[in-house]
Amino acid sequence: MENQSDSKNKPLVQNILIGLLVLFSGVGIYLVNENSNLKTALEDCGVAYNENEAEKIEVMNNLQDMAGEYDSLMTDNDSINTELYAQKERVDKLMSDAKKYNWSIHKLKKEASTLREIMKGYVRTIDSLNTENVELRAENIQVRDELSTKEKENSKLKEDKSQLENKVRLGAKLTALNIQVHAQRVKRNNVHKETNRASNAQKIKTCFTIGENEVTEPGKKWVFIRIMTPTGTVLAERSDNSNTFELEGARVLYSVKKEVNYENKDLDLCMYWDVVDQLPSGEYFIKAYISGQEIGSATMLLK
Repeated sequence: MENQSDSKNKPLVQNILIGLLVLFSGVGIYLVNENSNLKTALEDCGVAYNENEAEKIEVMNNLQDMAGEYDSLMTDNDSINTELYAQKERVDKLMSDAKKYNWSIHKLKKEASTLREIMKGYVRTIDSLNTENVELRAENIQVRDELSTKEKENSKLKEDKSQLENKVRLGAKLTALNIQVHAQRVKRNNVHKETNRASNAQKIKTCFTIGENEVTEPGKKWVFIRIMTPTGTVLAERSDNSNTFELEGARVLYSVKKEVNYENKDLDLCMYWDVVDQLPSGEYFIKAYISGQEIGSATMLLK
């Protein structure tokens, strides 16, 4: 009876074993296929990652170059420089975020492209400004050259005018002709007699002719005589400002003055200095002036 039961169960066991073998074979095949698919997927992911990294590196390099280009675009225009600094800060921030993987490659490339286009606009603007500046510099050079020419012309005109005025002034200068200076002694009958002795001198007489000059403005003119003693002092009634006239920007003493009416013709005149104290002996220097200009001089020797 036991042998008959074992015979009946043996085919069942075999079928179960065959079924299990088929099942394990199918699972094995499935696992092999899944492993192959996983390997392929991993390989594809690795390729994609490498490609993304390569693109990221390329974009980062482009951003780095762009930052340097923004630095090179800085100009003398403060307004443009402010905008360039702002755009460069955007580039720097984009690179910083990209390093932290805060941007996808697609968005990173899109933003970099936008910044590149903005930079191209600044390049065109700066090129236009540079062109305008070159033109302005050329115009400024031309204007400066014209101004320099005008200044030279004006300087020449002023020089010519100054020379003309100097010629007129020199031409208008009056001249004392035939100056004669003598010491005089006055006798009882009021007769004046020349003397060469200092002890006898009572007057000093200076006579000359104001020469003809058609350039000089006619009219009333003051004539001043300065008589300088051998010691260098000027014979004068007083030594205060009431007895002075202007000469070369200073007030100087005069010995005697006289107002004349000059009419551009020869004018003869004599002027007298009354001796107060006895004069020292020696050589005296006498000079005549009109309008602050020396018109003539002479010397006199007293024993």
